[in-house]
Amino acid sequence: MRCLIIHNPASGPSSDEIFAFARALATGGDEICMRFIGSGMEAADATADARAFDRIVVSGGDGTVSNVLDCLRDTHVPILVFPSGTANLFFNNIGNAPEAAALAAACRRGKTKSVDMGELFWRDEAGDIQRHGFTIIAGSGFDAAIMQKAAPSKNEIGEIAYALAALATPEPPVAHFTIEHDGVVDEYDGIGCMVGNTAVIQNDINLFPDCRMDDGLIDVTIIRPAKTVELLPTLLAGVFDPAGKGLGRPQFTMFQTREVRITASPSLGMQFDGELIPNNSGVFGARVLPNCLDLIIDDFSKLNG
Repeated sequence: MRCLIIHNPASGPSSDEIFAFARALATGGDEICMRFIGSGMEAADATADARAFDRIVVSGGDGTVSNVLDCLRDTHVPILVFPSGTANLFFNNIGNAPEAAALAAACRRGKTKSVDMGELFWRDEAGDIQRHGFTIIAGSGFDAAIMQKAAPSKNEIGEIAYALAALATPEPPVAHFTIEHDGVVDEYDGIGCMVGNTAVIQNDINLFPDCRMDDGLIDVTIIRPAKTVELLPTLLAGVFDPAGKGLGRPQFTMFQTREVRITASPSLGMQFDGELIPNNSGVFGARVLPNCLDLIIDDFSKLNG
């Protein structure tokens, strides 16, 4: 078996676990190639010959995983996501057993599930259109503000950085969102607009109860104007009803579509999968890229069935 491991050594607290994985994976006759994302090697460089391998392992945080998977879309090489980051939300949405030995066994077995990505477009301040694939959530507003404030400390203190960032944003600014989808135009005022490919966050809470990464749809959510403390009903609903099938998500307006165009006035900043987008104009869109990734799953995966 020829296996390519793409690893970000600066990804987070579990970065060194990838070496235990490689030891557990290797058997006689294998060829295992490790490439390290960083200065001198970007995701596009690391994946240039992806189709020459039998398996590809992507090791890092959600930002690294998103960047590499964007380069691997439509290659249809079996891909294993390895959790080396701070939150590892995309890995948690897949639901594989997290131990290095178990992941090595799943990698060798090679059972896959075809899943979607989202593709984000935005107009920068120069008027040029930019794009990037995303695996979890892209958005404008409150979520982007949290990511920005958490960025300096998340590697040191972990997931608590996101909670502290939310508390440091007691009165999120409000924008007017014009949303074009499925031949209609909707208008909302809100503190954020998020587009999801997957939606399970910390503590197995599903932000968008109907969201799946294999349904050929993206989920669009507007957070109605509120102070941070006024989001408590939504937080409690997530705690007591993680799946969101009973209590729903108060203060969220949600719908599903294949493609959407959004204008935020004023622009509130943007992010995808925890990566900040500088110099955006507040005009952005998203669409689904169906069945573009073949992810390796085990018997515990949420993608079974």
